[in-house]
Amino acid sequence: MDRNREHSKSHPSKKIKMPRKSFRLCQRNEYGTFSFGDRCLMLKTTSLYREKYNRTSLGLALDNYNELMRRGMLTWEAYTKHHLAINSSLQIIRNSIQKYKERRLQAGMFYLVPYTEGEGLETRTHLYHMPLKEALRKRRQEMKRRKQLLDASDNSKEYSNILDSMLRPSVKMLVMYTLSSIVLGCVILCF
Repeated sequence: MDRNREHSKSHPSKKIKMPRKSFRLCQRNEYGTFSFGDRCLMLKTTSLYREKYNRTSLGLALDNYNELMRRGMLTWEAYTKHHLAINSSLQIIRNSIQKYKERRLQAGMFYLVPYTEGEGLETRTHLYHMPLKEALRKRRQEMKRRKQLLDASDNSKEYSNILDSMLRPSVKMLVMYTLSSIVLGCVILCF
């Protein structure tokens, strides 16, 4: 014990500068984390927000693109020079939206629905109007129904592909038989 006291006495005390701690009140919702005072200040976004933002941005870009096409953009020299870059940029945005959509539908909690009035997307979820346990139970039921529908549609596609491959030769024979009968009937009537 004396040794520690001697050690502390021999070294002059150094002042340690500690940064002041700041406190920021935040609010979290399905779109991300926002500063409570300034709702425009977004600290962290969720994939739902990014998908909705990309969809809205793509819609505005396509509206602008279509308006420029009506004005004759396809004949512009600058467009012919950069049309591949424009199309690839639009495709990159579409691919990112598709990835976000697949993840969102796999989780099954949120659905994006177009507004009934005007443009934009509305987020729908069971969490808005029922308790968490009930909403999760409802989500499990919907996911089970969706899986059954997907399995049924996959089976029906396989069956229809097999049926199509079997019917194609017979349909061709039926069409040929019908056409030859019509031609033969016309020949008999004419002579």
